[in-house]
Amino acid sequence: MRSLESICPYGLLKEFFRVVRVGSWLGWVFSLGFGSIFLGLPPLERIITVMFAFSLATASIFILNQYFDREEDRENVIKSNLPIASGRIAPRTSLVFSFLLIVFCLVLVTLADMNLLPFFLIYLVLWTAYSAPPFRLKTVPILDFIISGVGAGLLPFLIGVGTSRTLDIRISVVLLSALPLMLAHSSGHILQALGDYEADSKTGVQTFVVKYGREKGILVVGLLSVITGLLPLLYVAFGLIPPGYVLLVFITFPFCLPIAKRYIELLRDPSAKNVVNLQKTVIKYGIIIMLEVTAYVLVLKTLGL
Repeated sequence: MRSLESICPYGLLKEFFRVVRVGSWLGWVFSLGFGSIFLGLPPLERIITVMFAFSLATASIFILNQYFDREEDRENVIKSNLPIASGRIAPRTSLVFSFLLIVFCLVLVTLADMNLLPFFLIYLVLWTAYSAPPFRLKTVPILDFIISGVGAGLLPFLIGVGTSRTLDIRISVVLLSALPLMLAHSSGHILQALGDYEADSKTGVQTFVVKYGREKGILVVGLLSVITGLLPLLYVAFGLIPPGYVLLVFITFPFCLPIAKRYIELLRDPSAKNVVNLQKTVIKYGIIIMLEVTAYVLVLKTLGL
């Protein structure tokens, strides 16, 4: 196998881009973006700076996760081709790259807004504890998907809220607003664990799905997804958010139907093939739903609603 140094510069850049796995954390960026416009529209340069710093932090997290999971990933049919697991990027090189991304992230946050620094530090520490020993929280059933909900839903949302610098903030409103994001990311985490079920079982990684079984994992994915969809309606019914947000539920509903169809197929036949089909469908239509939600909320905020 060729060493990293023998790879041409273009190939080297491609491997470094692959190792950060941008496509796997678009939903995390959405959580931050949604939080930044939820209470008010921040200056464009401010949100761009914070989002770039957040992207650096998240990229470093994904690199660390691959570093500590490299042995397990080699047993995974899909993940065995990841840059670190396949050996195209040396483990030590990946650690250095991750460290540099963290340094650049913290410098940017310090320059942009020191008040956001504690949130970024908590974000980095939480996800490091998720992947790295001795904590290795990803191997603690139930806690694994709760951390995903907090780390990919709540914390990015809070960082986004912080960019708006809105002074009149009710903590209860912020937490309730972040709850659908937390549930959606928890559901997505379990769906990912369903895809990793065979490899995790073989290597002894005790995720929620490995401990309680694939069937229960599928049921929890459905339950969390249904609650996520119902929460906005409940919030409107109790006067927690403006009635205009009800329309958003109906706008996104048609794109939820293909996901629901794939989920029903998975319920009937919990095979690895159907898990992959559901994952692909969620990614495809999830991106459309995130774009719709972002555009709709931006319109409401621009109109002062």
